[in-house]
Amino acid sequence: MLASSRLAVLCLLLILSAASGQDSLRRADVVVRQIEIQSRWGGLGRPSKTELLIRNENGVYLLDGSVVETSSVDTFISAVLEPPIPKPSAVNLGLTKNWLEATSDGIVRNAKEREEQDSTYWAIGGGTATQTSLFKTSYTNLDFIAKVLPDLFRCCHTDDFPSASVTITYSGGNTTVVSSHSQSEYMLPWKIERNGNSSETFNRNISPALTRLLPQGATNRERISGEDFGLALAGVVMKNIDDQWNLLRAEDRDRAAITRIRAAYTLVNADVNPYHDVTFGVYSETNGGEEENLHVRVRNPEFPRNLTEEVILLYKEGKVRGVDEFLTNCGRYERLVLSVPWLARLWARHPKWLTTLLWVHDSSFSDKAMQNFAADMHKLGKDRLADEVRSVEHDVAVLNISYGDWWLVLPDKRMVLWRYESVSGLLGFKQSQFSANECADYQRVTGGCVGAVVSPEGEPVRQCTTAPSCCVSNPAYGPA
Repeated sequence: MLASSRLAVLCLLLILSAASGQDSLRRADVVVRQIEIQSRWGGLGRPSKTELLIRNENGVYLLDGSVVETSSVDTFISAVLEPPIPKPSAVNLGLTKNWLEATSDGIVRNAKEREEQDSTYWAIGGGTATQTSLFKTSYTNLDFIAKVLPDLFRCCHTDDFPSASVTITYSGGNTTVVSSHSQSEYMLPWKIERNGNSSETFNRNISPALTRLLPQGATNRERISGEDFGLALAGVVMKNIDDQWNLLRAEDRDRAAITRIRAAYTLVNADVNPYHDVTFGVYSETNGGEEENLHVRVRNPEFPRNLTEEVILLYKEGKVRGVDEFLTNCGRYERLVLSVPWLARLWARHPKWLTTLLWVHDSSFSDKAMQNFAADMHKLGKDRLADEVRSVEHDVAVLNISYGDWWLVLPDKRMVLWRYESVSGLLGFKQSQFSANECADYQRVTGGCVGAVVSPEGEPVRQCTTAPSCCVSNPAYGPA
């Protein structure tokens, strides 16, 4: 009995000893020996870096001989130890209705004074009262904010390469590394590595806590602090209300024109702007300056789902010109495009190849487009093709594939690859099948001008010495 009691006491002592050892180890793990901070930035400008070492000297945290408040260290460590937040959280980011309302008021107020300092300020500052109301209503809508919030933390900005790394070393020798290469406000998300495991967190609490450890002027401090978070959020909101914002501007300019077009088509978006490209728009510092146009993207129930129509009508002296001509004559270009057998097969096979039928002022193939096409073909030595297209200019339909890829649909349903920028703009052909050269104007970074003719069934048309439409096989429509 006595031996049994002694054995029980021994076991209890061993258990207590083990527990005491675990408790000592636990305490060693939470006592911070040092915090090493490295924050760097590179990009278009002078690179910068900040390197700091905070040491625990007998219970006092020192940075270069200066005392760092224990509460600041404790707040940072506590934030790092919080459970990971796997995606952006409006609650964690402090996005309450009151905060959103107060911030939106400040952004609108600043936009009138600082519109040249930021593109978001510039856009909001130039808005009408109706547009400003749309922004504030969207910015203060918690459901809308929750939907667009992930966009705020998606990569990337060019020429902007921030990084921050914080290594926490405990008295027991264990370490925790907190790091980020994010370009976003608060540098979210943070990567946390400890005990051989890593996790990613959108916990904003880490960022202001780290800011308290950084001296003024430290690299990336403003970004980590999130001081421009409200403005960054406004940029995301503006991006997501872009179509509504532009439509309001168009309706403010000429509501009657928009109403008439909407009665005949499904309206996708609209805007009034001075933009110009190879097929539309005029920019000149003389002769009246820029040409403003109403740009309307529409759909017809008869269109395949990847076909839309962009209508560009002159906006002058407070009125949109050419609505009647468009509504009366656009149908013949639509019917021509829909009748090309090759195109119909492609649209069914590649629903992601977005195609836009163009209308500019009074026809699909504008005078500007004809001039640029002729100049491009002349540079390629294909004047004969330009002459043939000119003879049927007002019966040609113009298609834009994706962006920057231009095809002409001739009245006999042959198609001409004018110029391309993306591979999808080749409509299934390979780049090796065409000889692309530099264009005369509006030259893109990729692709170039081609001048290749394709039959209604999608077969390349070869060079002919007589009529251009005489035979098929070679995509190079030869020199004049």
